[in-house]
Amino acid sequence: MTDVLQTNDRVATPWWKRTWPLGRTEAVQLLVALVAVIACFVVLGEILTQWTAPNAVVELDTRTAEDLAAGRSASTNELASWSVFLANTPVKIGLSIVLAGLAVWRWRRWYEAALIGVTLAFEATAYFTTSRLVGRPRPDVERLIDSPVDTSFPSGHVAAATVYAVLAIIVMQRTESSRARFVAIALAVLLPIAVAWGRMYQGMHFLSDVVAGTVLGIVSIVICHRILRPHQPETKGWIS
Repeated sequence: MTDVLQTNDRVATPWWKRTWPLGRTEAVQLLVALVAVIACFVVLGEILTQWTAPNAVVELDTRTAEDLAAGRSASTNELASWSVFLANTPVKIGLSIVLAGLAVWRWRRWYEAALIGVTLAFEATAYFTTSRLVGRPRPDVERLIDSPVDTSFPSGHVAAATVYAVLAIIVMQRTESSRARFVAIALAVLLPIAVAWGRMYQGMHFLSDVVAGTVLGIVSIVICHRILRPHQPETKGWIS
């Protein structure tokens, strides 16, 4: 009898209330994790750019930035611009909102949308705070674009591009289609590489910046995926 009453209560409760994956416990866990991640990346940035500089990594960074700037051409300038398109702030925010909205509409639960939004917010907050505390200047080469932010470590664009891999996680969870899974994984791998090259080519980041951005994106995905948990899946599948 008790089980029947509990089932009736779940049915009577709207899906947007019973499927919300972010409670007080999860919020505290995310906050603690965020502080820890920022602390680790700030220490890493200070070690790299201040405490041990000049070092072999900084020297490699400088050579790489100068070599990329020296090898520019009109065609590769255009290619670099397009390679970073999906990681530009307005694009990533708009695309994330659209994808989150589609996920909510399709599955009538918040998990997928929360995973997209929370991971992006986690990464963005960690990047924003770290970059300002470390304050590493951008490469001393001609820059192909302007930016109101003049700090370089880590690369927020590359971190954001890496966070798109949450879409691959969703595809892996929601479909058994080998083609869809292959495409999702390929995009998750290739997009950060393209953005990393584009940002270095444009003179906006050092090599170590984009590596750190990739690591930050991966760490953000792992943390948010482990903390957030789906509740009451409404439907199965999406891509056949």
